[in-house]
Amino acid sequence: MRAPAQARPPREAIRCPPDVIAILGPTAVGKTPVAVTVARCLGGEIISSDSRQAYRGLQIGTAAPTPAEMDAAPHHGVGFLEPGERYGAGRFARLARGWIGEIRDRGAVPIVVGGTGFFFRALTDPVFQEPDLDEGRRARLESWLADRTIEELQRWTEKLDPAIQDRLGVLDRQRTGRALEMALLTGRNLDWWHLNSPPEAPPVRARIWVLELDSESLRERIGARTERLLGEGWLDEVETLVRAGHSGSSPAMSSIGYRHVLDLAQGRISREAAVQAILRDTWRYGRRQRTWFRHQLPPDAVRVDAGEGYDRLAARIVADWRDITTRATERSALREAARPEAEKP
Repeated sequence: MRAPAQARPPREAIRCPPDVIAILGPTAVGKTPVAVTVARCLGGEIISSDSRQAYRGLQIGTAAPTPAEMDAAPHHGVGFLEPGERYGAGRFARLARGWIGEIRDRGAVPIVVGGTGFFFRALTDPVFQEPDLDEGRRARLESWLADRTIEELQRWTEKLDPAIQDRLGVLDRQRTGRALEMALLTGRNLDWWHLNSPPEAPPVRARIWVLELDSESLRERIGARTERLLGEGWLDEVETLVRAGHSGSSPAMSSIGYRHVLDLAQGRISREAAVQAILRDTWRYGRRQRTWFRHQLPPDAVRVDAGEGYDRLAARIVADWRDITTRATERSALREAARPEAEKP
């Protein structure tokens, strides 16, 4: 059974013209092909808010935009980081605000696309302004953290920041590293900074579209995609990363599926076992994404059935954006006409 499409909100619900279109949803629902079609119709540029597609050399396993999709529309935030670099919501938001400004200056439409909810929220509900940290102490801490097991990092994080698991869910190396860095280098945990430090920038206004699928359909798409990615060279991709010196502790290599493909490449598990483990982990991640998008977005987010077809969904988004921008132009013209003559230039 497909997820029901939500009716468009009334006209009066859109009070200010948005800065960006946002196309969000769980893994494997088809966000990229919809976004590329929207970008081609509107003269738009895509900003990836995916926390893993940012890494160079992880195109296959993260289902990053294909070369053809990258050629069809300009993309930002894809394949520009080394696998050993850390990439959190704050860094994404700072980069994305710059990209949005540049895209709008070119007269194009920024289209934010992804499934990492915390990255998107860092744009619309900006993270706290960070204190200056001593780079020498930071580097020494990062070196120390790199030698710890994930279980050790999780134990330290839960002691120093007890509320973090409720807020973030899975505590991977990147999230524990961020929490420990703030707690140990500032003496205050992340929750304290979120509550007591002002936001680092004004919020970005977004027209939000959420692509949804029922559980059965999402499982099927995850399964089909897993088989496709393995067939397209995921194993070779992981072996290339290992030869380049990126181990399982690398931030990028903690991406879903990479540990299991590494085990497959090194003969520790069978292909069937790897596929089942990837399916299990991806489905769990997709469930968490669905829960986040269900409860953490504003009420005017437009929710649509991803089974409608990419072209049809794109057409709806394009028509809606044109309607919004036309009404914004009309309102601006009315306000200008109503100004007293003495105030007009």
